[in-house]
Amino acid sequence: MEISKRNKFEKELLDAKKAAEVALAENVELTKAKNKLQEQQTILELKYREVKLLKEQQQEVYKLIAHDLQEPLRKSIFMSDYVLTKFKELPSVIKERLNKIIGYNTYMSEMLLTLLRYKELERAKLNYSSIPLNDIINSASNALQLNDNKQVALAYPKNNIILLGDEKMLRRLFIELLRNSIKEQNPENNTLNITITAVKTVKNYYFNNNEKYQYKKFIQIIYTDNGLGFNYKLDKIIQKTQHLNKVNIGLAYCKQIVEKHLGAMEAKSVPGKGVSYTILLPLDHENEDL
Repeated sequence: MEISKRNKFEKELLDAKKAAEVALAENVELTKAKNKLQEQQTILELKYREVKLLKEQQQEVYKLIAHDLQEPLRKSIFMSDYVLTKFKELPSVIKERLNKIIGYNTYMSEMLLTLLRYKELERAKLNYSSIPLNDIINSASNALQLNDNKQVALAYPKNNIILLGDEKMLRRLFIELLRNSIKEQNPENNTLNITITAVKTVKNYYFNNNEKYQYKKFIQIIYTDNGLGFNYKLDKIIQKTQHLNKVNIGLAYCKQIVEKHLGAMEAKSVPGKGVSYTILLPLDHENEDL
């Protein structure tokens, strides 16, 4: 009987020893996995800091480029305008060329400012308020002095359609759209016709996911003109290709403003016939960081 108890005790002791060895081995593997995870977390943190630093440096570079290039452009515009004002008897061909210099430099200045705004928008926070759509469009029109431009016919809703968003950004959105239409005006048309309509609608909140559905209220804005149009998709505009120019930077900026408001923007166009933009802006305010 004593031998049987002894054998049982020895067996339990051996089993405990084996269990301890297995646990120790598993603990060693667990320690290795933990160390590996910590190593990967360290690498990830270093990469994150590197990317963050690069983004900050990129932002500063854009600011420097915009500022440093703006100054010679301003001086060139000023000097050209001074010569035109000071010397009234200049030959017409010289006046024409000086006006072209002013136009080209103004165009480049606007391009640089739009590029800077485009980059700054990535970190911008929205200041939400309720704004009448007609006030925003009217303000954008006044900024471009369209009331004095007899070649542009602008029609937009006069009723009280209220948008919810950042007033400055939405004003900038329409300034860029209007400026793009003016820049791409079709010379075959005597008048640039721009029509803006807006209605309340219900759409799937998940624009790019056909497997998820959550219907919400939006303001659908349709912007059309009879300009030159374009023959590439709006999504291609924000890509860094040989097509990246003032028009594309401006439209990429518009798309970014809309998406910053958790909306969507699409474009349809027939070259030579004009363009139509469909803009969806939510009626409900949600955190844009979600």
